Amino acid sequence: MAPKGSLFRSLQDLEAAGSAERRAARQRRQQQSSGEILQTFLAYRLADAAEKMALGISIGDPLTLRHEPTNEWDPNAVKVFWKEQEIGYLPKGMAALVAAEVPEAATGLEAVVSGLATTSRRDAFRLQISIPIEMPSRRLKELGVTGDFAWDFDRTSGADKMRLVINSTETAFRELQELLRVSYDVSKCGYSYYPTQDGRHYPWYLSLTDASGRAPADEAPVEQLIRTQFGVPSETTRRRERQQRLEELEEKQEDISQRLQVIRADEARLRRELEASHQQLQQRQSKTKDQKAKAKEKARGLKLELSIAQQELDLAVKENDALALTCQELETTLALRQEELSYFHELSESMSSGTGFGPVGGAADRAGKPDAEASERLLDALRSMAADLRPRQILDLATRICPDSFVVLESAWKSTDEVVGFKRGERLFELLWRLGTRYREARLAGQPDVAGIQVFGAAFAAKESNTTQNSPKAMRWRRFDYNGKEVVMEQHLKIGVGDSINRTLRIHFHWDPEVGRVVIGHCGKHLPLPGH
Repeated sequence: MAPKGSLFRSLQDLEAAGSAERRAARQRRQQQSSGEILQTFLAYRLADAAEKMALGISIGDPLTLRHEPTNEWDPNAVKVFWKEQEIGYLPKGMAALVAAEVPEAATGLEAVVSGLATTSRRDAFRLQISIPIEMPSRRLKELGVTGDFAWDFDRTSGADKMRLVINSTETAFRELQELLRVSYDVSKCGYSYYPTQDGRHYPWYLSLTDASGRAPADEAPVEQLIRTQFGVPSETTRRRERQQRLEELEEKQEDISQRLQVIRADEARLRRELEASHQQLQQRQSKTKDQKAKAKEKARGLKLELSIAQQELDLAVKENDALALTCQELETTLALRQEELSYFHELSESMSSGTGFGPVGGAADRAGKPDAEASERLLDALRSMAADLRPRQILDLATRICPDSFVVLESAWKSTDEVVGFKRGERLFELLWRLGTRYREARLAGQPDVAGIQVFGAAFAAKESNTTQNSPKAMRWRRFDYNGKEVVMEQHLKIGVGDSINRTLRIHFHWDPEVGRVVIGHCGKHLPLPGH
């Protein structure tokens, strides 16, 4: 047998070097179970500790627990095996709990060595065990076997000691010790092996003393310190708060009951009044029933004739209103068609004479002066007509109306042919009209690219986003051949924001100051973006 002092030193060295092994054991416990962890121990006399250490047991080693119902001393006995070698039995109380509440103990329950230490009196050796339980029973939860952080003051130790019992992971327990050591002396700490006064089992305990070596006189600062760090009140406080809430609810329930009685009394009174009113109504109805029957007989014939006459009158009024409405619609349609015919005659004469449209797109009267009102009506007519045209036809119409404003590249014509079923022709014509008139005028007057914001508003984009500019693949789609050179066309006009080809279209263009025209390289679906 090894000397007693040498054994103490070996145990101390083992405990000091076991932090890394404890962390590994905690990780292994977490990997083995997503449920809860039950903490217990095996205790040996110090004389037998050397023999157990000689076996080579270390923190993190797996253990197997088996219920032994045939044990002559205790039918709830649970035997502990290390590498198929018996090394002891669980404490009697814990064994009864495991045998009754954990069915896996009958065939073999897996556990892990989580610590090796001596008792505070140096008279025994403890092998700490952690038992992962996937599905804790209701009884285990009632006894506090849970991985959640919970704590309470234990009053069983006497008034001269402030003893705390804690249910938590080992890491949280160590953090709690460090927190309390700032303000108090932690005289004792470690595993708790017996239930508290309320019958619950907490795996950890610690005792606090103040600077005078006595228990702190006031529990409130201790609870406030723990609640500030962990956000969890003591179980006693929880019960008191629950009792207070219960009392408040009972008071509210009493108030509600009183109010309900008043409401029911009012309901009964109102029902009585309603029944009395109903009886009076029935009496009145009975008195007038005969009078109504006679009056109905006399009025039946007249009512029938009046009803027929009224129906004929209503039918005639409806027919008259329908004819009037139809006549009004025909007159309005005829006037509109006459105005459109007049405008198109003026447009044809103007285009035949080569005068075209002025900078603002208006027609000229006989004296050669712009007629703004007629120009606006003509623009509305063209815009309405564009609603039924395909994008290629709209682009062709815009270039014919403003022949000196555009240079349309072959890529633009090709892109318009790819847009099938586009339903916003009016908006496309409106943008092309402004591009060939107001925007061109602004650029000819020397204004920069940002003039497009004043002309088009939110539909104008002077350049692409930084993400698109930094993507060579995306920028290749925005390069077009013009006069033997490659021109990057970041400026574009936007219709729609979705991916629908029926509602979304982009016009990419470039201003050529040498010829004073807008060069259109693309007029079709949204060009690809990075990651699109």
